[in-house]
This record gives sequence, structure tokens and C-alpha cells, in this order.
Amino acid sequence: MRIRTLVIYITIGFVAAVLALIAVQYMTRRNLEELISANENLLDEYRIGSGLSHQADSISRATLARKMDAVDQSGQRVLRWNLYVIVGVLALLTAVFAIIIGRMKKQAELIGQLNISERKLKEAVLVKENFLANMSHEIRTPLNAILGYTNLLQKKKLDADTRLHISTVQQSGETLLAIVNDILDLSKIESGMMRIEHVPFDPEALVHSVGTMFHHRSAEKQVPLLVHFDPEIPETITGDPTRLTQILVNLVSNAFKFTEKGEVNLRVTVDRIDGGRIDLTFEVKDTGIGIESARLETIFERFRQAEDSTTRQFGGTGLGLSIVRDLVHLQDGRISVTSKPGEGTSVKVTIPYRITAVSERPPVETPASETHPRRPGLRVLIAEDHVINQGLMMRLMEERAIEARLAVNGHEAVEMLRTEPFDLVFMDIQMPGMDGYTATRIIREELKLTIPVVAMTAHAMEGEKEKCVRLGMNDHIAKPVRESELDRIFTSYTTPTSANGSPENAFKVIDLNYMREISNGDTIYEKLVTEQFLHLMPRELEALSAAAGKHDPGEIRRIAHGIKTTISIMGLNALLDEPLDILESETTVATDFASPVEQVLTICKEALGEAGVFYTQFLIPDGRTEG
Repeated sequence: MRIRTLVIYITIGFVAAVLALIAVQYMTRRNLEELISANENLLDEYRIGSGLSHQADSISRATLARKMDAVDQSGQRVLRWNLYVIVGVLALLTAVFAIIIGRMKKQAELIGQLNISERKLKEAVLVKENFLANMSHEIRTPLNAILGYTNLLQKKKLDADTRLHISTVQQSGETLLAIVNDILDLSKIESGMMRIEHVPFDPEALVHSVGTMFHHRSAEKQVPLLVHFDPEIPETITGDPTRLTQILVNLVSNAFKFTEKGEVNLRVTVDRIDGGRIDLTFEVKDTGIGIESARLETIFERFRQAEDSTTRQFGGTGLGLSIVRDLVHLQDGRISVTSKPGEGTSVKVTIPYRITAVSERPPVETPASETHPRRPGLRVLIAEDHVINQGLMMRLMEERAIEARLAVNGHEAVEMLRTEPFDLVFMDIQMPGMDGYTATRIIREELKLTIPVVAMTAHAMEGEKEKCVRLGMNDHIAKPVRESELDRIFTSYTTPTSANGSPENAFKVIDLNYMREISNGDTIYEKLVTEQFLHLMPRELEALSAAAGKHDPGEIRRIAHGIKTTISIMGLNALLDEPLDILESETTVATDFASPVEQVLTICKEALGEAGVFYTQFLIPDGRTEG
């Protein structure tokens, strides 16, 4: 029972007691007034009787005695009533307080039961989270190896049959990963931990990227995917692009799953514009098997599909549309389905977004290179207990020319960090002996190292990254490890170095970034162009100095033009373009050549010295050169 009810009982009890006491006082007062009046009458009669005592007879005395007896009985009656009322009031109060105490005792018991049930609920939630985390770890660990090695195999020169087999393994691994992600997303939604971001993004680019994802599947099933994007939609809107992508991928995937012929349409239109708000409608329509109207309401239920045989015939967990519905509702949107058996299904999703102001739009990103930059000179420590993942990570490091060392648990990683310098640590979370959290705490608190530590774990629960950062790690990447994520980590937390261990941009004059960009890690090419620079530049500088001594403008212009080509590979254009432009100009008179010639000679001589230092990395210990 609630506290308010107890307060009501207490109030009623005290009001009843007060009223009873008032009634007692009222009745007692009236009886006392009657007794006082009767006593006064008796006294008057007694006085009269005393004055005429000589006339009193036996009859008057008997009458007086009867009246005194009546007064005495009336007084006793008043006392009895007072006693009855007091006993009644005490009994009433006792009963009220007994009820109150009983109710409070029951309330305490209910509170105790509630606390027990809440504790059990928390324990059940914790058990569920631990189960999902462990399941995620155990499934993602072998998936990391499957997807990682298939990616590496696809880079090899393979015959058509082998490539088909590897592609099948890759697709199966991606499907299994999608199922795991669905289960984890369901858990996040149920626990209220699913976060909706609000970031600017390009809706047209997002929609077309979703279409590109299904290009292979469309060609495989010979079912075209037609994308229509309303031109009135703003270039940039603010919302959650990740969840929108998840919604569209689920809907388009479902459409292809149940469509054997015809087409799949993805249409994006404006539903409503109100000031800075815009409601977008995303419609995915197919010409597939369709759904009976009686079953339309059940398709959003978890683990349910339109037909009992669907799971066996078409596959899937029955979670996709349920998650889509929850994601739409989390973004204050709405979803509807219309379908006819044999004619197809149309799913409409309407989500409100904010139109992004020009000042809030993100800068345009340059397309990422398809190849991964090599980073010679970096030393990376990989703390990983799984043998297959160890081999995969070592292979990924080898592709990037990174020197990597392995530790099988946290204790071994800490000991290696005590004695060896590293540029970065990839730290698995679940390891025997000492886990990644404990190892990171020791690295920060005991070793006092500020080296970047990146959690590399199969845990994919919401809040895992925040937990890793809170415990001293710098970042978090989930297994299966994506190569794009690896490159992001290296770009964010390391400085590119050359093969001899010196930073690439440590030189004062030459800038090797352009060379690295062109060579894409090809050291033979880097060695060749460095040799050419070291061979050609001294001749050109000698010729320029001689032409300047002869005051020959034509020769100076020709040599300056040639030098422009030579210096570009060493990144000297920023320093030398201006003086070389002066030397190349037809309007420059002979007397103005001295200063720019001197500037070119000085910078190029310093560049030759630095290029010579850079060239030494291509020499092997016995003095011979590589290649």
C-alpha cells in the first residue's frame, strides 16, 4: 500500500479520536450541569426543611432521601459513561494504530520484495549482457580471421573457380556478422542504450552508396535496383546517417530476398518542409512474393516472418524489420507496409531531419586511396592470445612495412614495454593471465607511458569504446578488424617514418610526401628517383651557375625550366617555384638574375645533402645497394 493511503488512515484515526473526546466532554458537561442543578435544589429544600424542622415529618424525610439517591445514581451514571467513552476511544485508537502498523509492516515487506526483484532483474540484465558480450567475442574472434584472410586472398592472383570459392566464404562470413550485429542491436534497443546521432551528412550520397552495395546482388539475381532521389532534397541534412543506412540496407536486402523477377525500387521524396525541418520518405518497393494482409501486423514482431517456412526457404533471423521499426521510432519517424500476395511489397519510412546550415556543413573529403600506405620504421606491439588473429595482424603489419612484435597476454605486453620502445600498442581485452584493462592500467600508472593503446576486441556492446577510453586506452576497434580502421588508427596516432627510422618530414628542405604518394610504398621506385635526383641535380646546378656567370638569359631560362621538373620529386616546388618563375620569365633582365640564381643554388645544394642521407636507407650493411 502506498504511503498516501497510510497518511489517510492516520488522519482518519486521529479525527475520530478528537471527535470522540469532544463528545465525551459534551456529555460529561451536561450530566454535571444536571447534578449541580439537582444539588442546588436539594440544598434549597434542605434549607427550607431546616427552618421548618419542627414541622418536618417522616414523609418529607423519605422524599429527600429518594432525591439524594437519584442524584447519586446520576453521578455514578456519568462516571460510567465517561469510563465507557474513554475505553472506546482507547480501543479505537488502538485499532487504528494496529491497522497502521499492519499496513506499514506489509508496506515494508512489499518494499523488501521489490528490492529483491530489482536485484534479481539487475542480475538477469548483467547475465544477459555478459552472455551477449561473450557470445560476441567468441563469434567475432574466428570471424575476424575468416574475413581478414579472405580479404588477403582476394588480393592474390586467383583463377575464376578459386575466386568464386573465396567470394562465397566472404559472403557467408559477412552474413554471419550481420546476424551477430542484429542480435547486438536488439539488445541495445531493449536496454535503451541505442544512441541516435545528429551529424551533417549528404543524403543523396548515402542513398547511392546503399545502391552500390547491392550492385553485385542485383546482377546476380538479374533484378535491377532503381534509385530515384528527389532533386528538391537539400544537399546536406542533420541526423543519424549510420542508422539510416542500417534501415535502408535492411529494407533493400529484404526486397531482394523475396524478389526473383521484376525490379526493386528505392525512392526518396520530400514529405514535408517546415522552416528548418524536413521530413523525408524512403520507399522500398519490390515485385516479389508479397504478404497476405492478415500477416502484415506480425512482420514487425521479433523472430517472426510472413510465413513459417520463410526461415527455411529464404533464411534470416526475423529480426530485421523489428529492428527497422525500432530505429525509425527512435528517430521520431513512422513506418508503414502495403502488400499484395504475388504482386510485391512496399515499405515506407518517414523520418524528420534538420536542414543543415551552410556554416555547419563538413568539408569535402578526398577519396581514399584503394591501397594502404606503407609505414616503414614504425614499431607496433600486438597483445593477442588467438593464434589465427596473431597471424592475421602480423600479415596486415607486413603489408604496411611495419615492424610488429607479439605478446600472448597482458603480462607479457607489460614486460616488453618495460624494455623495448614501441610507437603503438594494439591491446586485446580478453586474454589469459592478465586482461587488456589491467595491462593498460599498469602501463599508465606504473610504467607512466603515454604510448597510444588501442583496444582491439571482439566486444561490440554499446559503451565498450567509452569504457576503454575511461580505463586509459586511446581508441577502440572492433573485430573483425577492418583495414580502413587500421589505417585510421595509424593516421591518428603515429607519425609516418622512413625505413631508417627517421620521420619522413624531419628534413628541413626536401619533402618526401609527394614521393611516397607516387610510389605507394615501392622502395625500388623511391631508390631510382633518388638516384636520378642525386645524379642530375649537380649537373643542372653547375650549368645554371655557368650560364649566370656568362649572363646568358636564354640558357638560364632553359636550365630553370629543367630544374622545375627535377625538384618536384623531392617536394621542393614550394621553396623554389618563385625564384625559378623569375628565372623563366621573358621580362626578367640580366641584372635581376643574381638573387634568384643564388637562392636556387643554396636550396638545391642543401636538398642534395638531405637526399644523400635519405638514399642511405637503401644501402645494405656490406655497402651494396638493394635491387
